[in-house]
Amino acid sequence: MRRAILLILALTASTSLATSFSQKDTPINTRYRETPEEAAAREFKEHTAELPPLPDTHSDGWFDIYVDENYGKQPKILLDSLQIMPAPDGSIRYILNIRSDKGYDNLTAEGIFCARSSIRFSNDKLSSYKVFGYGDTVNRRWIQPRNTEWKPIGGTLGRNDALRAVLYAAFCEDGMPTDTHGLIQRLKERAGHYAPSMKQHSK
Repeated sequence: MRRAILLILALTASTSLATSFSQKDTPINTRYRETPEEAAAREFKEHTAELPPLPDTHSDGWFDIYVDENYGKQPKILLDSLQIMPAPDGSIRYILNIRSDKGYDNLTAEGIFCARSSIRFSNDKLSSYKVFGYGDTVNRRWIQPRNTEWKPIGGTLGRNDALRAVLYAAFCEDGMPTDTHGLIQRLKERAGHYAPSMKQHSK
């Protein structure tokens, strides 16, 4: 009889501990279900904003981006164009000038979205980038691209698009800065010609 009582007490105690343990805090979540409010807070909704006037490619305020010694173009980013979109967007918008080796200017208005967490829920938006407009420097206007989708930033980005791989590493790795001052500081530290190698920032 005494053994039976002890066994019942032991089972009761283990059941109580299991009930108080929160599955929300485990690496592999088997029971926790997020609320509709939590899901809505993470949902990405693109912010609609008019593109700024086409900038002067020879004005001050352009920052030279260093990709590598074999990159044949001269990419620049307009520091004054940097902005962080309000929630529930949260992407970074900027203007690039990917100047050719012959001196031709190629302006693009773009955005980069940094994934908010390394722990991904099924509907979370992946880190990605998007071109919102191509600059027509002759007629002084923006031309809307045919492909208006966000392009996921995956493992092939560094091989296929070295420039945006540098921007992604500068803006997104180690957590995205909370203001434009932080974005500019990141660019100077990580994407300038004399910046340390981006390899040390890779996760």
